[in-house]
Amino acid sequence: MAVPFTHNLPKTEAQKIMKYGNLAMEITITWKLNIVSVYPLVISAEGVVTRNFVQYQQNIGLTKNTLREGQRAVLLQTCHTERKFLGHVP
Repeated sequence: MAVPFTHNLPKTEAQKIMKYGNLAMEITITWKLNIVSVYPLVISAEGVVTRNFVQYQQNIGLTKNTLREGQRAVLLQTCHTERKFLGHVP
């Protein structure tokens, strides 16, 4: 999971695929598997997701509520961070 700003979504998704691609190869060799896939679930700080999010979500077997719950969690945390920065959090 990653939470970048909206303009960095494609870049962050590509970085996650590259970063965990090496790990996927090691897992394939170690556990003698045929295929290991990397599915980066990226939600921006404003709740925007990548174009592939729903496809990745289905491939992993997550429910449709996962997107909504993820967006809600990110937006709540963003609001909390902003309030803290502005000095409105006790």
